[in-house]
Amino acid sequence: MSKVKDDFLWGSATAAYQCEGAWNEDGKGLGEWDVFSHENPLNINGATGDVSCDFYHHYKEDIDLLVKGGQNSYRFSISWARILPDGRGKVNQGGIDFYNRVIDYCLEKGVEPNVTLFHYDLPNTIALEGGFENRNTIEAFVEYAKTCFQYFGNRVKIWVTINEPKYYAYCSNIVGNYPPNHKLDFQRYFNVMYNEALASAKVVNIFHEMGLPGQIGIVHDSSNVEVAPDCKEPEKVYLRADMFYNGIILNTALKGEIPVELIPFLHELKVDYSFMKLEDALDFREGIVDFIGMNVYNRFYVTDYSEGETEVFHNNKGAKSKMKEGIRIKNLYETTDDPNTKRNLWGREIYPRCMYNTLMEIKNKYGDFPVYITENGHGMYEQADEKGYVEDDDRIEMMQGYIDFMFKAIEDGCDVRGYYAWSTMDLYSWVNGYEKRYGLVRVDFEDNNKRYPKKSYFWYKDLIESMR
Repeated sequence: MSKVKDDFLWGSATAAYQCEGAWNEDGKGLGEWDVFSHENPLNINGATGDVSCDFYHHYKEDIDLLVKGGQNSYRFSISWARILPDGRGKVNQGGIDFYNRVIDYCLEKGVEPNVTLFHYDLPNTIALEGGFENRNTIEAFVEYAKTCFQYFGNRVKIWVTINEPKYYAYCSNIVGNYPPNHKLDFQRYFNVMYNEALASAKVVNIFHEMGLPGQIGIVHDSSNVEVAPDCKEPEKVYLRADMFYNGIILNTALKGEIPVELIPFLHELKVDYSFMKLEDALDFREGIVDFIGMNVYNRFYVTDYSEGETEVFHNNKGAKSKMKEGIRIKNLYETTDDPNTKRNLWGREIYPRCMYNTLMEIKNKYGDFPVYITENGHGMYEQADEKGYVEDDDRIEMMQGYIDFMFKAIEDGCDVRGYYAWSTMDLYSWVNGYEKRYGLVRVDFEDNNKRYPKKSYFWYKDLIESMR
């Protein structure tokens, strides 16, 4: 007996800068990642997304493989600079034509497009103005979103405003590994996140006002906060961590309001919250999403602050580093290590149960919102055999564990409507470059980007077929 409804979406996901290539073709404007990857010494692996797996020229092949693998939905993002090369103003017909081709081919093949408007890649013109730290970016984003709705809204039925606004703000302003590479800048972190949330709410409202068919939501990343059993102040530590990771994004998207606990927390962090305006309250109330997308990889396992200065821990060097992902915020809380769980080679905890905990927490806190698991996957170093085939058993084991816990959450009443593997094929993994592989399909970057389905591709196909 199937554990999911007949209209459940089984798919996989990519993002524009990570897969498209064609960085300067057909009128596309310069993006902040084009500039960063070409010029910035903080691009520690030296890789760029100039070509990547060249989805721009291989999109039919990739969608065909997706269909042969039993998938009925493809999640991808639109490059803002491909539509509006200067971030505002003149529309680039070359970009419109490309996404029309992708959307139309998906529909021709019976694949539901799930389209994200913003996945980390600001036009460089907007980035130079301060990006989402600058309130003017909100109106630029609204203009861009309306343009996409006008050209594609008659065929795309699932829209996402922003992918992982928290993680984008975190990497750009706390870790400092994404452009514009601010480190431990809590002021800018919360400012950016707030403006992203406000921009998302405005776009959700406009989508509804335009009377477009379909639904619109936002995608949040791994949100589950779990307090270690030996924590002395578990309620305080939980609340602080929840406000740091989740409060702005989930509360505004699902309740239409800023959480009351946020202001005292910002006081503790000595963050000036004058970027929060009273008049924004109406936009938040009118911008509640139709669904929430969750990118589920890990939990935040936290405890009391112990000692030492505020510090962030992040590994973009893989096996060359022993760094474990986490943070210490002086006098407030810190992440800690659970000796009973494994971590991947990039220092991130592998904890399948966080899938169940995440879904149940959304249900219990916010009610019965429809949820899509918009990303779940496993980064690996991989070695292909002489035929180009990869036996990625670790990925299969990891993903199966998370999917099992998704099924358990569905059985316990969570309204989960789809699951997307990250990623459709191997692609550019931001500052990790190309050694870190996520794809269900191997891409031979040294041989004309040839595609080779991996063992996980066939496992996923069998799993999908067993659900129908």
